[in-house]
Amino acid sequence: MTEVTSAACPDCGAAYELTDNYCRRCGMYLAAARPSTSLTAEHQARALEPVRAGLPVPVKRAATALAIGTALQIGVGLAGKYLAGQAAKGAVTSATKQAVARPRGREVANAVDQHPEPSEATAISETVLIRRVWVRRG
Repeated sequence: MTEVTSAACPDCGAAYELTDNYCRRCGMYLAAARPSTSLTAEHQARALEPVRAGLPVPVKRAATALAIGTALQIGVGLAGKYLAGQAAKGAVTSATKQAVARPRGREVANAVDQHPEPSEATAISETVLIRRVWVRRG
């Protein structure tokens, strides 16, 4: 008589040993799904031992997803703060350069006189039409 040492998970179809309490792929509880008569006395004793493998697969997946999500959130937050700081730094630098280059007081009147008039005049015209339609059904 040949002894069966493995079977297929009823949930995902992955192979598992008869002494396993949980499926290694999907985490389904297998001890309740198998009949106790298919195991030898030695296998029954091993099946009743506490599982030393750690957490079931779904818990491991959830913990991994939580860790990755937290790391991504922290990374995006730090990158956002860095980019905002760089943008503010650039804005302050450009505003400072413009303030230094801009003439003041009487120099403003003289600066306007120094610039020649453009040779071609440009006109910009813009028309905006808005139509609002109310439909009441009753």
